[in-house]
Amino acid sequence: MAEDQLKQERLYGKKLPLKKRKKLRQKIKSHDFASNRYKVIWKKPLDKDAWGLCEDNTAPEKTMHVSPNLKEYDFLSTCLDEAIHACNFSLDNEHVGDMASSIASFLWRIGFRLEEDDE
Repeated sequence: MAEDQLKQERLYGKKLPLKKRKKLRQKIKSHDFASNRYKVIWKKPLDKDAWGLCEDNTAPEKTMHVSPNLKEYDFLSTCLDEAIHACNFSLDNEHVGDMASSIASFLWRIGFRLEEDDE
């Protein structure tokens, strides 16, 4: 493995393995955010530039898309970004992105990582 790739892996984690992505799809299909139930779709949204997407909490069928095909750090940051939107959709997208990045960086620095599969 190239030295640059190893450095990137140490900084941002590995890409989520297929087994972990399948487990997410089976285990988490919906979640309540600030009293609003969202259907969670574990795939990249149709917008080719986005890793995640959250519908307005006034939508009749609230959905949240998160691409699981990311490195762990980017996955964490994307989940936080979309969860913040789901909790308070009125916040400016740039502000939400800044909050998600700050929280992700803090959690990453203190050691939060996805669980390793024991199987």
